[in-house]
Amino acid sequence: MARARGKKVAIVTGGGTGIGRGIANRLAADGYRVAVLGRRLDRLKPKRGEKNLHPYVCDIAKLDDIERTVKAVLADLGRIDVLVNNAGVLRRQFADKITQEAINYTIGVNLIGTINFCVVCIPALKKTKGAIVNVSSTLTDRCYAEYAVYAASKGGINAFSRTLAVELAPQGVRVNVVSPSLVRSEIYLPDGMSQKTYDHHLDVAAKSYFPIGRAGEPEDVAAAVAFLASPAAAWVTGIVMTVDGGEAAGMKYAGPEPAG
Repeated sequence: MARARGKKVAIVTGGGTGIGRGIANRLAADGYRVAVLGRRLDRLKPKRGEKNLHPYVCDIAKLDDIERTVKAVLADLGRIDVLVNNAGVLRRQFADKITQEAINYTIGVNLIGTINFCVVCIPALKKTKGAIVNVSSTLTDRCYAEYAVYAASKGGINAFSRTLAVELAPQGVRVNVVSPSLVRSEIYLPDGMSQKTYDHHLDVAAKSYFPIGRAGEPEDVAAAVAFLASPAAAWVTGIVMTVDGGEAAGMKYAGPEPAG
C-alpha cells in the first residue's frame, strides 16, 4: 500500500461489523483515514458507499499481531491520531460454570488486548497529541447474572483508561471511555445466541428498560466516540461516558398507575 499523508488517521479495532463499523464510518465521514482492524478480511473490506477505510487483519489477543499492524499502519498511512479499542468478545457463564478457557479468552481480548494496543500506539500518539477512546460496557455498573468475567474485563478497561489519562495528559494525549448499554451488534452470536433470539432480546429491552424507547444502534456509540476523538473534547480526559438511552436514570416510564 502506498504511503498517504495529509489527513488524520484513526485505528478502530473490531471494525468489521456492528459498533466498530459504525465508528469507522463515522470517523471516515469526519475526514479521517481509518485503519479498520479485525480477524476476518472479508468483513473488513470496504462495502459499496464506504470510503477511506483501510483493512488490516489483526488478532488483538496477540501482541505480535498488534506490533506488526501498528507498524504497517504507520508505514502505509504515516501517522496515528486516534485509537479506538472497540474489539470485544463475550462468554456468558454462571459463576460455578466459568471455565479457565473463557477467562483467558475474554480477559485476553477485552482487557489485555486493549492495554497492549494502547501501549504500542503511545509513541505515535504522543507525536500527534492524539486521543484514545476505549469501549467499555454499562455491565460494569448494572450487573447481570452470567456476565461476571465480561464485566470484570470491562471494569479493568475503565480503571486502566483513567490511569492512562493521568499519565499521558502532560504529553497532550487524551484518554476516555465510552460505556454503552445494549446496542445492536453481533457480539452475542458467537456465544451461541440465534439472530431471532437476539432480535427478541433487543425488542424486549427497548420496551422495558430504555426511557428513550429503543435499544442502541452503532451510530449512537459512534457519535460519542467521534466527539471524544475530536478537538471539541480538547479539555475532556479520563471520563467514562455512558451511552444508554437513559437506562442509568431509571426504568422506562409506562404512564400513571391506574386509579382505584
